[in-house]
Amino acid sequence: MKPILVSAAIIRKGDSILVAQRNHQDELGLKWELPGGKVEPGESVEECIVRELFEEFGIQSKVRGYLGENIHNYGNKLVWLKAFFVDHVSGEFELRVHQNIQWVKFSELKDIDWAPADVALIKMLLQNYQSIN
Repeated sequence: MKPILVSAAIIRKGDSILVAQRNHQDELGLKWELPGGKVEPGESVEECIVRELFEEFGIQSKVRGYLGENIHNYGNKLVWLKAFFVDHVSGEFELRVHQNIQWVKFSELKDIDWAPADVALIKMLLQNYQSIN
């Protein structure tokens, strides 16, 4: 099974990051995730994040750095999720795709009902929190 390459954005505001709740009608409905999406042919992961954040929230953004990656087997598909630190450059956040968005403090990230592919990335983020804080 060939993995589906997916981008994930870590957008920080103070001691919080933006998390997005999947629409209740979606696969993994109501689970929380780092925003992002599927990389299109000919597109870099960084270009994908910028495009997806504009499509999903109407914001302009800039990729700042790399956190890590995780490959997760959902049974029916293999997802290769790459996470990057992203700066919110401009625009107001609009809910275009997700059920909800929320700014969550680093200390509360472990309490979120995450989509399974995001769990390993959140663990990486929390392990690296001291060095990025």
